[in-house]
Amino acid sequence: MSKHEIRLRRQKFGARGSDRFRNYSEVLQRHEREVRLRKIIRVFTFLFIIMIVVMLIVIVVRVEKRMDKKSSQIESINSSRS
Repeated sequence: MSKHEIRLRRQKFGARGSDRFRNYSEVLQRHEREVRLRKIIRVFTFLFIIMIVVMLIVIVVRVEKRMDKKSSQIESINSSRS
């Protein structure tokens, strides 16, 4: 066997591969925390996007109502002048 093959066999992650990490439990806990943090960030991002969309819809509806009121006032003024 060449040096390269021996090194690859030594680095192979097998049933006892976790022995390579002396602090495997700490590495596993850190990974779980990172995964949890990613999920939390994803949820808050989606909530933020949904909140922005709802706010935009509310703004558009209010602007449309104002425009309708103005147009109806203008029409009533124009009809009274005629």
